[in-house]
Amino acid sequence: MISRPINMRYEVLERAGEGVFFQVYKARDRTTGRVVAVKMLQPAFLGDRSFCNALAEAARSASALNHAQIARILEVGEEGGTPFLVTEYVRGINLKQRIARIAPFTLSVAVDFAIAIGEALQYAHGLGMAHGDLRPENVIVSPEGAVKVTDFGVAAALAAFPAAFAANIPRSAAYRPPEASAGSPPDITWDLYALGVILFEMITGALPYTGDTPQAAADPAARDVPPSPRTLNPGVPRSVEGITMKALQKRPEDRYLHAADFLSDLKSVRDALRFGRSLSWSPSGVTVPQVAPQPERHQVGPAASQSIQASGRASTGVSAMAGSSARDEGVSPLLKIALATVVVILITAVVAGVAAWMAIMTKPPEQRMPNLVGKKIEEVRAIADKANVHLIEHEEYNDQYDPGVVFKADWVPGRPIAPGRTIPVWVSKGSRMVWVPSVLGKTAQDAEDTLKAQGLTLGDVDRQYSDTVPFGEIMAQNPKAGKRVPRGQPVNLTISDGPKPQPEAPPSDTGTIGETSPSVTPSEPGAGEPGAGESATNTQVTVQRIRVTVPRDGRGLRRVRVEYDDANGTHTPIDELHNEGDVVSKRVEVAGPTMTIRVYYNDDSTPAVEQTLPVSSGSRP
Repeated sequence: MISRPINMRYEVLERAGEGVFFQVYKARDRTTGRVVAVKMLQPAFLGDRSFCNALAEAARSASALNHAQIARILEVGEEGGTPFLVTEYVRGINLKQRIARIAPFTLSVAVDFAIAIGEALQYAHGLGMAHGDLRPENVIVSPEGAVKVTDFGVAAALAAFPAAFAANIPRSAAYRPPEASAGSPPDITWDLYALGVILFEMITGALPYTGDTPQAAADPAARDVPPSPRTLNPGVPRSVEGITMKALQKRPEDRYLHAADFLSDLKSVRDALRFGRSLSWSPSGVTVPQVAPQPERHQVGPAASQSIQASGRASTGVSAMAGSSARDEGVSPLLKIALATVVVILITAVVAGVAAWMAIMTKPPEQRMPNLVGKKIEEVRAIADKANVHLIEHEEYNDQYDPGVVFKADWVPGRPIAPGRTIPVWVSKGSRMVWVPSVLGKTAQDAEDTLKAQGLTLGDVDRQYSDTVPFGEIMAQNPKAGKRVPRGQPVNLTISDGPKPQPEAPPSDTGTIGETSPSVTPSEPGAGEPGAGESATNTQVTVQRIRVTVPRDGRGLRRVRVEYDDANGTHTPIDELHNEGDVVSKRVEVAGPTMTIRVYYNDDSTPAVEQTLPVSSGSRP
């Protein structure tokens, strides 16, 4: 367990899990108070700085993703040489664990989960980003059934690093398409194939292809016809069977090419389940294998007698039909035609009436949509889901509506809408121009949070002494508060370093070099303290005072540890918490003519300052 806050901000609460690349911790953000997940790169990969840099860059790119079904990346940083990611914390277990516990899922649950994953993929693909390593371990399901896809961007960092790529193969091989074996780079087709495998796994509880090694599982995927999920779960309807088999086709051009197409078929199944419609259809371009009929069994005994009796009844029926035909020979042909026509008309009318009645009874009622403008997009999504209406969301800047609020909807409020229809809506990204807030008097972290909340960024940060503004507070900003500037513009800040320190004349015997260097001066012993004398080894012992000034470097409160070496060994007289600018002083006994002083900050293993200083003789008692 990590005992100190990560990046001086994230307080580790507990270990949450471990994967191929990351150790995952549940932590609390001291700045915002919210619970987050901190993912520290595994030590095995720390030796490859190129991979670490590529992983950090890929994660920064993925941090732009903002979707309800994607776990957001909040920060990318480094702590003590170890790269880390901070993501939103999602309660629950991963989908692989859920499959192991209760699969096969009910059809509605499996389809809902697949739709949630598909919507995340559709959003990311629309921004030109593929996941590349989609598998159930990277899908978190909350106790309420909410779905979040994690680890977007990791696969992009693996492609150029064979060692890291190979480490991930055992877990991901079953979810990679056949073309992956030929060296094809990850793209959106990988994601859609993986979603097909996940759907197969949810409805059957098993993988479509298995083997003792990753290669043994990949060979049949590239060679054999995709297996039908109905062979493992006969309760799977034809439509879901067809969707799954289309997603698992060997050639990319035979599979779903876009997440939107995959989603369209999945949502058709969801609608059919909700409203009792037929599920006996199959997606276009897919041939669903027919179940071979069972061969007839020739039996002897009672069953054979029943067959004979059935044959006898059939023969009797044929004879009766022949007799009837003979009796009808005297009826006029025109009358026969007229009677047949009437019968056909009556049958057609009855069938049409029954069909119309069933259509009326099974047709879901239309809903009247309220005015969507002015509502948060989350509320609009809930309204659309309740009415079984699909949304097409567009994001644009708007000066009149706050970010995340719908400012336009292509539907007349109060007008009835049939289930399955689509409504385009436009969601505000906020104004292109924003007002600069005042951050004077705030700390640097509070100022940065305020600027981000307003859509601005932190610019250059300068430090100056001030007799009026307390240490660590913002004393100036540019642009000034109240100005209207483009969203995203940086704001430069000046932070107070407090009053300018008065110069001190160093003692003539100190050997002080600069503000942060330690110094040592002779010290008069206090009551009950030993004075100058000799140790048991006849080494001269004197009482000295060590003095260290904590540098003003913006790091704030820190642990200060001071060690010194003398003729009797190593001593640690100071191990305390201090703010920058504090003067730390301590009386010590020193054996010998010199002492080597080392100053450490926080848990650094390398001293910030190390000096060997002469020891002046103190007063003898």
